[in-house]
Amino acid sequence: MKAVRLNEFGGVEVLKFEDAPEPIVRPHHVLIKVDSAGVNYADILRRGGNYPGPDLPSSMGLEAAGTVTEVGSEVSGISVGQKVMGMGPGGQAEYVAINGNLVFPYPESLDPIVAGGMPIVFLTSYHLLKTRGLLQPGHTVLIQAGASGVGTVAIQLAKAWGAKVIATASTQDKLDLCRSLGADVTINYTETDFEEAVKDEAGGGVDLVLDAVGGPVLEKGVRCVAANGRLVSYGNASGTPANLASSDITSANRTVIGFSIGRSPAGSLNHKGAMAELFPMIGEGKVKLIVDQVLPMSEVAKAHIHLANRGTRGKVILTP
Repeated sequence: MKAVRLNEFGGVEVLKFEDAPEPIVRPHHVLIKVDSAGVNYADILRRGGNYPGPDLPSSMGLEAAGTVTEVGSEVSGISVGQKVMGMGPGGQAEYVAINGNLVFPYPESLDPIVAGGMPIVFLTSYHLLKTRGLLQPGHTVLIQAGASGVGTVAIQLAKAWGAKVIATASTQDKLDLCRSLGADVTINYTETDFEEAVKDEAGGGVDLVLDAVGGPVLEKGVRCVAANGRLVSYGNASGTPANLASSDITSANRTVIGFSIGRSPAGSLNHKGAMAELFPMIGEGKVKLIVDQVLPMSEVAKAHIHLANRGTRGKVILTP
């Protein structure tokens, strides 16, 4: 089979779409013939040696969708021939073996190409808002980078669950996208001090902040949190350290939480339950994946450059 391979860490030139050994199906794995695979910012970090993964050489990608061709002896509830999406390493390939606990049969109405870009952003958004963020109807949530893959899904879920949404982005085009997905207030953080704008809009602050930017944005975001509210940090796209003043946290009894879906202990998150709640919402049109572009896996370097340049509106998807 062919796969996007990483033989050494470095720039986009180290990404190769080349022959690779077919996955070994262990008892708890499901073998999938891939229709599509998502590209995530974690892939850029992995390429540079800044994200955990298998020893090199290894196949790239963290999620995929396709048709089940083999089911391990210890896996139940999944059958050969089913269309599924899953979350696990090596998804940017013609075949991938994924732990059965992270494989989800999806509704027939869903586009197989779109499905490959869904697991990580949908599960991340769900756990950010509900599991870690404890979002309740009537809450106000600030979603940084609202036009990102996670941001576009989180906006829709937060609105569906009865929250008021404030979203930030860097261009008018991205702000328009956030508005179209239900954001009540949008802020261009390159032109406006979002901290002041949020305080003007939300008075004492917001109940929840979702942040994947880090650095000074995280520092200002903490000060946007209302008394007894929380901020969930799930990335550091800026690459800049944040210096959090303890007084900004303790003075209003704020909570700051770190979250990584890929580094959470096995079994600590109820992914099956989350997907069981999300699929009906997807079927009813309450939430959808925003697809920025679809590229062949042989052009994976273009996807990395696009993400690194912060040009994405939603998700980039690769096909074999």
